[in-house]
Amino acid sequence: MSPDPVETTALPRQRDAAPRVRERNRRDKRDPRLPIAELFSVERARRLWESLPEEHRQDHFDAANMPEDYLSAFSRRTIDRSRGWYTQSLSLRGLPEPMLWELAWCVHQQVADGYGINTMRTGELRRGLVLAVEHGGPAAQAARSLTALTHEEWGREVRGALMRTNASANSHLPGFVEHGLKHLQDRLAHAYHDGEWWRLNVWNPALDRRIPQRKHEPYGRTVANFSQLTTDWFREAAKWWLSVQLSTERYVWSSVKSRLDHLKWFQWYIDQAGCAGPHLVSTPEELRPWLRGFVDLLNNHTAMTGANKGGRLSKNSRRSTLVTIEAFYRWMYDNRAEAVAVLGDRRWGALGAHHSVLFRLEDKPRLTNQLPDDMALEDEVISQIAAGCGVLAAPKGEGGLDDRQAFHALMLLIRTGRRMSEVLMMDLEPLLPLLTVGGQEGKEPDGFVARLAYQQTKITGGDAPTIPVDQEIVDIVRLQQQWAREFVTAQGAPAGTEPRYLFLQTKNNPLGKRPYASATFHSRLGELTKALAIADSVGRPVTISKTHTFRHTRATDLINAGVPIHVVMRYLGHVTPAMTMHYAKTLAVTAEREFLRYKKVTADGRTAEVDPSDLYDLLHLDQRADRVLPNGWCMLPPRQVCSKGNACLTCDKFVTDASHREELQHQLDQSEALITRRQTQFTARHGEPMGEDNIWLAGRLAETRALGKVLVALDQVSVHEGGQLRAVRGAGAADRSESRSTVERQEPTT
Repeated sequence: MSPDPVETTALPRQRDAAPRVRERNRRDKRDPRLPIAELFSVERARRLWESLPEEHRQDHFDAANMPEDYLSAFSRRTIDRSRGWYTQSLSLRGLPEPMLWELAWCVHQQVADGYGINTMRTGELRRGLVLAVEHGGPAAQAARSLTALTHEEWGREVRGALMRTNASANSHLPGFVEHGLKHLQDRLAHAYHDGEWWRLNVWNPALDRRIPQRKHEPYGRTVANFSQLTTDWFREAAKWWLSVQLSTERYVWSSVKSRLDHLKWFQWYIDQAGCAGPHLVSTPEELRPWLRGFVDLLNNHTAMTGANKGGRLSKNSRRSTLVTIEAFYRWMYDNRAEAVAVLGDRRWGALGAHHSVLFRLEDKPRLTNQLPDDMALEDEVISQIAAGCGVLAAPKGEGGLDDRQAFHALMLLIRTGRRMSEVLMMDLEPLLPLLTVGGQEGKEPDGFVARLAYQQTKITGGDAPTIPVDQEIVDIVRLQQQWAREFVTAQGAPAGTEPRYLFLQTKNNPLGKRPYASATFHSRLGELTKALAIADSVGRPVTISKTHTFRHTRATDLINAGVPIHVVMRYLGHVTPAMTMHYAKTLAVTAEREFLRYKKVTADGRTAEVDPSDLYDLLHLDQRADRVLPNGWCMLPPRQVCSKGNACLTCDKFVTDASHREELQHQLDQSEALITRRQTQFTARHGEPMGEDNIWLAGRLAETRALGKVLVALDQVSVHEGGQLRAVRGAGAADRSESRSTVERQEPTT
């Protein structure tokens, strides 16, 4: 989250910053933008031109000299629709020679990176530049490089040239120039920069191959822009710190982006409170009050977006920001001597030990990582999603979204429990043979036929993970492979071109080098949510775009089915059991909710006096299985031994609830049938039935009377709102996965 100065009023301490400190801070806040124009030289532009293959060093491209890779990347422009005439030609003529070299190099790089070239827009960009160079102001006419002016300045020069030439028909040219040049100038900045990659203010992994990246980086197309860190010493030190963390694999690219967002909060506070350079304050005694102001700023800030909109920032957000600032300063203190040499700022050498621990324990909110109880979806909800997700693949003319990729991806999410990024970044061929005993390929008896390899994008280290999959998942993968190959063929890719990923971005991706964007997938699932309007058993709407619920549901089902924790841990790709136990908690919550949902009654039909929550804690269901009875629970203290055998129904330590009603009714029916059968046998042998004083019959009648009282009591306490009786399945049911949805539907009976 980026800070918004409109949201927080300046604190009194910030307004009273000493004038000398504010003045020093203003001197440190020079224009942070990299002067790209100063990087240009004719010799550097010539090197770019000479780096191109000879057949690509042309000032125009048409049917006579079009390279094969350009033929598949250049878009067609219609000349005469009725005759079917079109062209892919592109001219770069009319520009100063170094500018032509730059534009030709940029076109080649875009094609090499797997992007298409919109020949109409590129042609209009060239026309606008020619117009500005010939009829613009002095700066434009003297320009020799695309970097000579900013993209906004080029747009103004084109507008001026249009006014001078009265070419109103070309009023769209300034827009083409501004939008087209911004990306080209970013490319040239990285190409012209001879220094260390981290010294640039904009880090773009897509344009600068020197930036360390994982092989499969879900956020590889995002840009880290340090220009918002407007204090020079802070910005340069932050770039150095993050570059080292990235190079040493301490951080991955997504971590760099989040840490930069945290640093922006600190820059915001520096802007308001002022500071005395890298050591922040003039004396150590001033440091604590100064830092306390930063903590107060975070605590009092009003969140503008997210779950806490209109309230305070979340505890985790505030804590992570403080942790990042402290980690940055601790590292700078540990490396202060090297910082002086690398950054050329002797003030870093003045850091003291008090800079290594900036914040106290009470400054940092306690980390909370409590998952909502409703993360696991009910079986009925999963069934409804699976039945209705065909809307994703259906043609738009039939009310669908016409996105087969999203349909296939959702089915894999539901069936495998993988993270969204792990599915969307799968290689084109993710299936591996399933090795059985002896290293032979084969099929497991439980239906597994292959292993599915996926990209572990959250946890680093270790071999490429795989999971066993059944034939249905294999079929989904094969259908998506067919779609991906047909897509690149339809985009005009050379014969035999294999896309890199299984799920592909569909715009400007003719060679299939970029995966399906997570933002697009979220958008599709958001539309599916509206189309299906699914609600759970208590009427709450289900948001299908919250893809982690599918992973949570899969994990919970495995644990509830009795799969060992270490197997679930390996299946989910977790490094520690603690990560898996986040999902196991759902089982514990479900079990306790099932137990507390019903009133407990004793053998004589009275409501148990023990509070249900206390009773649950006393029984310790998971640890005291010896106290769990087929038809209820035994409240006998742990150290005492039962001497009554199976006479639970006449024991005052016996309790039960409505979840055992079916078992209790069955027991009553069996007891009555047993009494009838024994009476018949006794009468046949002795000529008369047993009297009620018979010791065996007295015991059985006591049990049946107890069962009758219990069942009547359960019927009375299980009346729900509206006066309707409702039969429910209880915690003792054999199929726990089915009882999970029942638990969510029932309201507590109190």
